Amino acid sequence: MATATIAGTSSRGAHAPRRRRFMARRSLSRLPTLAVLSVVGVIMVFPTIWIVSTAFNNNGGLATGNLLPTKPSLYNFRELLNVAQSGQPVLRWLLNSIGVSVVAAVGVAVIDSLAAFALARLHFRGSKAVFYVVVSSLMVPFIAVLLPQYLWFHWLGLLNTYGALILPYTANAFGVFLLYQFFLGVPRELQEATTVDGAGPFTMWYRLFVPLSMGITATLALLTFMGVYNDYFWPLIATSTPNMRTITVGIEIVAIGQYQTNFGALMALTVISVIPMLIVFVFAQRRLVEGVAMSGLGGV
Repeated sequence: MATATIAGTSSRGAHAPRRRRFMARRSLSRLPTLAVLSVVGVIMVFPTIWIVSTAFNNNGGLATGNLLPTKPSLYNFRELLNVAQSGQPVLRWLLNSIGVSVVAAVGVAVIDSLAAFALARLHFRGSKAVFYVVVSSLMVPFIAVLLPQYLWFHWLGLLNTYGALILPYTANAFGVFLLYQFFLGVPRELQEATTVDGAGPFTMWYRLFVPLSMGITATLALLTFMGVYNDYFWPLIATSTPNMRTITVGIEIVAIGQYQTNFGALMALTVISVIPMLIVFVFAQRRLVEGVAMSGLGGV
């Protein structure tokens, strides 16, 4: 027994140098990939560093072209307060964006879930045709429906209202398609069990399908929140008064001066506008990753 143990130990000792050489070769083979990824990472992070640096740089430091401020200050944020005091409701822009994004995200989560449930689990005449029409709308670019949508809201008298900012986002074909695929994978035995218990379609959706799809629905709501919060073009043409503008349009208003652009105030407002998105992402990151893995979006 002792001889066998000694032999096994010597055998492992003989393979150790070979294993170390293999690991060294594998590490060397990964160096080009790591180098490329490092360069790409620096390129992607550089604009963010420049924005934050400019926001905390005074006008003198900005003129020198230094990437990092030699004397960080809140000068640009004070300039932003002057912009707000001059009649531009900066805080109102931020609250408008947050409110519109939250309401739109909740609306998409509810409406798309109901539509996907009806199309996936309630078989009625023409359900497949309706689903294909909904999915085919994904191929229609937004610019193609911009004019009809604008005229429709003008006819309803909703331009320059919160209705114009919220209603276009409260349902989308992508969310219906995403939840439709998930609902198809729910075992039919569960649906039949709720039917035996006397549950109607709405009760079945609320008690069975909503709890099962909380992860992917939360992912859809988060993606909608980010998309609505970052949208610029529709809020620009759907609103006409300063109090109805969103933060993305407000950034453009601050950027355009009569004679020159106040880059410091512009970058300060950009940093402020990123804070809500950063908070949402930090607290919802785990849910987002789980939802992407569950829905299969990672392979798209």
